[in-house]
Amino acid sequence: ATVDDVAYTAKQVSINKAFAEMAFLVDDGELKALVLCGDDMATCESNSDALKGKGSIGQVVNIGCPMMKDFNQFGERARYILDSCVDHLVKTINMSLERDGLFNIIIIDSTADSFIASAFLKMMKIEEDKYETLKKGKFIILSAMADKSDEWRGNFLKSFKEKVVTSDPSVYVEVALYGTADDDFKLLLVSEHGDIVNELKVVTKLVERTTGLESEVRLINGGLWLMQENFQASHPYSPDDYDQVSPLEQWKSQHPLGLQVISQMESEKLLSKFVLRASLERATTGDDSIEIREYDDLGDGCVFMATWSKGGVFVLWDGRKHVDVNLFGYDSDVSSVESFLKWFKRGNALKTALYDEHPRGFGRVVSYQHDSDRHNDPHWA
Repeated sequence: ATVDDVAYTAKQVSINKAFAEMAFLVDDGELKALVLCGDDMATCESNSDALKGKGSIGQVVNIGCPMMKDFNQFGERARYILDSCVDHLVKTINMSLERDGLFNIIIIDSTADSFIASAFLKMMKIEEDKYETLKKGKFIILSAMADKSDEWRGNFLKSFKEKVVTSDPSVYVEVALYGTADDDFKLLLVSEHGDIVNELKVVTKLVERTTGLESEVRLINGGLWLMQENFQASHPYSPDDYDQVSPLEQWKSQHPLGLQVISQMESEKLLSKFVLRASLERATTGDDSIEIREYDDLGDGCVFMATWSKGGVFVLWDGRKHVDVNLFGYDSDVSSVESFLKWFKRGNALKTALYDEHPRGFGRVVSYQHDSDRHNDPHWA
């Protein structure tokens, strides 16, 4: 055996030990596990044999698709072979369900590839009720990412969580295990455990003790509450239930003075500074105090700065097809801003790609001038 083969075997031993310990996340007596295998059934069976009788794992069922051997996703019969695999998985799993009951654990073995995993995902998606295959609230799906070539496994488990285990609380978890560079791998799991954070603290310690590796929970995604139809709160809360002193002080400290608008614009045609200057002059027509300055020594494009009695604007052109407009006006009427932008874009084929507006003033301003009644308290105070 080569050095790489020895390292692979050692890592697989650690992965099998970790799988056995992670099974303690499921509290349901003797557990039934399904192992999804790839082409190398002998290696898959060897891996699953290492799980039997370990921890709380009792029965282990190995399932694969013989027709997927040397599968070519670009072959003429690829779709037929994939559908045949789905049918084979359905029949094989149903036979096991009828004989021995529901599964608590699903393990995506190291021999499995993304194609058989996609067939398994398709099978689970077409099932009318996933709880006819999995024990509700008492199951876990496990895989391991040994190196970068296994990144698809994370995507598979995320898809399983989003498309199969659709009801919450369901979580996707990544646990990194590391010792030497040859030992490192990442455990991936999906579970419906209601207290996953506290249970992970216990189980990862077991994994560390069994494998001799250190662990670090890198990601927990999900874990939201179950949807409750026609939910009635035991005590509906209103603003009166909260201390409003600080929010009211902030509300009264606001002094909105104007409105700032930032707009990014794009054109399908090349622009010129002469076109943009004409656009700016057209948009500011009607104010005798307007003053426009031009700076064209800053790069390929130029910057226009215009000020007038009621505000000011910066227009930045990149020398090609992109324009940024940063507009401030003491008149906080949005219609005035819309009028400026409408006239600025007329005749130059510019279209708005991004638009953002902010009230401006002092005293921690978050409200628009037209929303701020300085004489009356807000309704929630």
